[in-house]
Amino acid sequence: MNRFIILVLSILPVLASGQNVMVENGPLFSADDILKIYVTIDPDSLDALYEEDNWYEDHEYPAQVVFEGVFGSVSLNLIGLRFRGNTSRDKVKKSFKLSLNSFVPGQKFEGVEKLNLNAEVNDPSMVRSRLVWDLFKDKNIPSPRSNHVELYINGDYYGLYLNTEHIDDEFVDTWFGNKSGNLYKCTYPADLNFISNNPDDYKVA
Repeated sequence: MNRFIILVLSILPVLASGQNVMVENGPLFSADDILKIYVTIDPDSLDALYEEDNWYEDHEYPAQVVFEGVFGSVSLNLIGLRFRGNTSRDKVKKSFKLSLNSFVPGQKFEGVEKLNLNAEVNDPSMVRSRLVWDLFKDKNIPSPRSNHVELYINGDYYGLYLNTEHIDDEFVDTWFGNKSGNLYKCTYPADLNFISNNPDDYKVA
């Protein structure tokens, strides 16, 4: 539901304006290699993150990250790490959000401030979302860039993940050249029911 609503809202400006856009994957979302992401975090923080009472908390724990790919190796000394997802946080394989700018304002990598590492627990093939994003991108429809990555935390291999671009003001700026206007995201269990013509009526209290 989240992805469907976001895609609909993303498509409308392009269809209305006839804008012809082209956004390159860049090295962070390259399809030519499987990016390796190495996260180092205090073991006590990692234990706290995995405590059941904390699964649905959005507290970010400080960590370090190293990206290794076709571009070589890039290190960021201080980022925020937490679980992500609505109904998947109780699964064995967790999804993660890497917030590159939580502790260092303005910190980015390849123009990106946040990354979503999705476990894709509901998709054994782990390719459905990426195929859709690639199809949309091929038609110049705004959609997240994505690729597959290997995730390591404190030296342990956590598995293959789908690295998906976070939809935020940086995403809007990339596709539309500015950060003005409204960006909406649904909150589970949202639906498509019409409430009113007032945008504020759709906000979470």
